[in-house]
Amino acid sequence: MRHYRGRFAPTPSGPLHFGSLVAAVASYLDARHHNGKWFMRIDDIDQPRQQPGAVESILSTLENLGFAWDGEVLYQSHRTERYQELLDELISRQLVYPCSCSRKEIAARARAGVDGLIYPGNCRNGMCKSASQHSYRVVTDSRVIQFNDRIQGDYSQRLDHDIGDFVLKRADGLFAYQLAIVADDDDQKINSIVRGRDLLVSTPRQ
Repeated sequence: MRHYRGRFAPTPSGPLHFGSLVAAVASYLDARHHNGKWFMRIDDIDQPRQQPGAVESILSTLENLGFAWDGEVLYQSHRTERYQELLDELISRQLVYPCSCSRKEIAARARAGVDGLIYPGNCRNGMCKSASQHSYRVVTDSRVIQFNDRIQGDYSQRLDHDIGDFVLKRADGLFAYQLAIVADDDDQKINSIVRGRDLLVSTPRQ
């Protein structure tokens, strides 16, 4: 295996729960087994979900259990300029577009996909209405995205059919997890990811 670079990236919406601890143990042991690096990142991009004291609680719990990460802890909340830089590049390449649709408007025309409602494309060719606030959606296409998971095996999605054009920046100005996690993993040169099965369905977007 190429030099292993893994990470653990909890969301500070509360104390470290058992499922996250299992993922931490698995990713940590996998990194050490391969004589690789293991980094700690706090996925706190969604500030309204963050609970006071949760970051300190998570880090102290891990330290008390004997975890030792490489380098400094990376905080998503400190990286908004980087995310905006990447979003601006995508806008310039016409790979994302502004969307002014409300949840009600989307629900009225959407069909169900593998991870919620599929955006019906209302604003793909221009926003349907003027709006002081709008989100940005990525333009999906019919390519099949496929990868092999060491436990789950082969997995694939066709984003335009299974997911639809998804949000990279919300109308309230917050960057979406789907953009932040890709930027972080790329900047940290992460090449091996161990996390919960519940995130398998979102992986093709990333």
